[in-house]
Amino acid sequence: MRYFAASYNHKPMSKFNFLKKRKPAGDSLQQQEHAARYFDELELNKQQPVNGIEPFDSDKVLSRITLAIGEIERRKTGSRKKWAIASSLFIMVGLAGLIYPYRNRILDVVDPIATKTLTAQNGQVINYTLADGTRLWLNSGSKLMYPERFRGATREITLVGEAFLDVAHRTGQPFIVHTGKVNTQVLGTSFNVKAYPEDAFVKVSVVTGKVGVLTTRITAPTNPAVMLTPREELRVDTRTLTSLKSTNADIRLAAGWKDGELVFKQTALKDVLTSLQRRFNIEINADANLAGCAISANFTNVTFPHILDIISRLVKGKATPEGKGYRLRGKGC
Repeated sequence: MRYFAASYNHKPMSKFNFLKKRKPAGDSLQQQEHAARYFDELELNKQQPVNGIEPFDSDKVLSRITLAIGEIERRKTGSRKKWAIASSLFIMVGLAGLIYPYRNRILDVVDPIATKTLTAQNGQVINYTLADGTRLWLNSGSKLMYPERFRGATREITLVGEAFLDVAHRTGQPFIVHTGKVNTQVLGTSFNVKAYPEDAFVKVSVVTGKVGVLTTRITAPTNPAVMLTPREELRVDTRTLTSLKSTNADIRLAAGWKDGELVFKQTALKDVLTSLQRRFNIEINADANLAGCAISANFTNVTFPHILDIISRLVKGKATPEGKGYRLRGKGC
């Protein structure tokens, strides 16, 4: 490639005079300075013309460069609004990504959900439907704490006592029943949970679906969940957290109470009397020598006086009034 330049007696315009003439600013000024410096370093204005070709004109070339830079600046100015909008959207999306994991905590502050308490007194059974459509029956002497509506990845309630639940199915949002150190988790199923504090055990009986029972310790990692399917039952000792799983369980014994049934099968006398106290709201105590007795009976639709008479015969004893209730005395079984 051949280089050419003018031979006329003309003092080349310096890059600074040229730039002063057009008064560019900002990034445009820097770009034009680089172009002018490049021409000066090559000393193209001092080159001789070759074969009649028109001599190199730095003013003309730099003028074209200035026009090109100005066009770029105009395009930038015209697109600033678009970029501003795009940037705002980008920032919003970015913030949403950062906030998303904590969205429920934030909502709990700006829009808190009220916690309600449902209580079934002794002698009372309550039927209730939660916000998600879950139906439940709360047995006598029980208490349920639940949110006014469910938010987040789980649906959680706390139970003290006994309840039968028919849980509405929601994929990806499990239903959890907290009973002290024992948690029962399902997606959509029906089961019975018995967790009276005075019983020192939690018993979960499954009617339909699949249930996971999880026990937790304060000083130890969470134990593996025990899975239960229909007609299976798990009894957990709340002191030791040891558990016993049973198959082919009699669901009528576990959940018949919600339909008014009162059935016992080889049940310790103490547990029978406790159930009767909750059902009829009458205190019943028994002498220590009767502790080894076990009762099998169906007391559905039987009046309390008749029930007390039947139990007295089974333990070969007698029930007498004492304080606000009765005292059961006898020879034993």
